[in-house]
Amino acid sequence: MRVPTRASLRRCQHVSDTSSEQERFCSALWPRLVRAMSHYCGDVYVAEELAQEALLRACRRWQHVSALDSPEGWVYRVAVNLANSTWRRRRAELRANERHGIPMEAAPCGVSETKLLVQGILSQLSHDQRAALILRYMLGFSAQDAADLLGTTPGAVRARTHRGREQLRALSESLHARTEESHHGS
Repeated sequence: MRVPTRASLRRCQHVSDTSSEQERFCSALWPRLVRAMSHYCGDVYVAEELAQEALLRACRRWQHVSALDSPEGWVYRVAVNLANSTWRRRRAELRANERHGIPMEAAPCGVSETKLLVQGILSQLSHDQRAALILRYMLGFSAQDAADLLGTTPGAVRARTHRGREQLRALSESLHARTEESHHGS
């Protein structure tokens, strides 16, 4: 786990007396943000890059960010936006590769079958459902705070989390049934 270093924090524009405040903020948020983004995007290495970039952007805008009601929420929203931009670029790249006959890459080395299955299940949720679940259950935001971050209403956040949980439950049960069938059938 790479925590942003003093050197990376010094690249921020407003590093003076606030540097220790920024450093405490970044160090405290880093593990939770990486964990949340790992679940959001399915890759801990990508999550670390997203978290580092989001924290650096927070440092560059520290005077504004530190005055917000939820600086942590602002950083999370930036990380999600960065992830979504990355996915858009990646999908465009894959489409271009397919048009030119370049095969899609295989699963990365060292990724367990279980992790790939979990990532597959999570990837079947909409971005909205996944974001709501992460904000509510991983980062502990209230429905109101999550709604503010997602630009929606608390009722919509509760609905997204409910639908997301239901979909996860159904996918999990389906996967479990298929696993049972394959064990009994062989």
